[in-house]
Amino acid sequence: MAPRLLANAGWVYRSPRLGIAAWYAVVGAVFTAAAGALVAVVAPWQAADAPICAVWRWCVQATRGDFGVIGRIAGMAAFVVGLAMAARLVITGVRLTRAASVRRGAHRRMLAVAGRTVPELGATVVENPQPAAYLVAGTGRLVVITSGALDQLRADEVAAVLAHERAHAAGRHDLLLDGVRLLNLAFPRMSLFAVARAQLTRLVEIRADEVATQQHARISLARALVAMATASAATRPSPALAGVAAVGGDAAERLHRLLTPPAPLARAHAMALAGVIAALAIAPAILVAATFVHPVLGMCPPLPT
Repeated sequence: MAPRLLANAGWVYRSPRLGIAAWYAVVGAVFTAAAGALVAVVAPWQAADAPICAVWRWCVQATRGDFGVIGRIAGMAAFVVGLAMAARLVITGVRLTRAASVRRGAHRRMLAVAGRTVPELGATVVENPQPAAYLVAGTGRLVVITSGALDQLRADEVAAVLAHERAHAAGRHDLLLDGVRLLNLAFPRMSLFAVARAQLTRLVEIRADEVATQQHARISLARALVAMATASAATRPSPALAGVAAVGGDAAERLHRLLTPPAPLARAHAMALAGVIAALAIAPAILVAATFVHPVLGMCPPLPT
């Protein structure tokens, strides 16, 4: 239900921080529920009979060899599928981490040679006529801005853009995007992860705008966004201008939100949503734990020894 409900929820647009938390609560609940299913196989639950118990008992007994060679093969096949899914996630994670590390390392070396640190900006400046600003993710996150941005943007616009990038760094948005990107690459056919990736990419940009405009005029960031988006559309972006960029996300949506900001959520509404999000994130873990504290909440009788 999450791809349909969260993607179109008005409160997510009004409170991107809660929207980010909601998407990660959904993803976390999925993994906790999957882990709970594995626990249910390893540690038999107690209490009344139910149709699902027949399937559970058959799987465990087949794996033990109670139904002969065919049953054991079927049970082991299910186990191998689960193991393959876990291995796929780990292997994809290792490859993604290594590739990102190599790419970011090369970019940092390029910046060390071609860039110059400007203390009064708190950023690294690179010579490039295209106006752009972005964050180099990883350890010691770097905010980078091009000479084209400094030449074409006014001082207040530059300050707003840099505040946007610092908001990305402070919010660890690169880690949020890397996590959901890993899941999407490991399980590309799961629509939940694909939609979560697209929505989180959108929401981190809106959230960075929200943080930046707490200290800078909305019109300054809006003008800078238009200038950089226009330049990016007119020319092919340089491969060096990669990362969590100031023109990321849906530029039209961001511009509309900057010029006509939505009404903030009422405190009671925001607190209620935060409570629901927290409950969603921990509900599977609580339910699994509850079956061990109170066995009557479980579904299946113990297997014969």
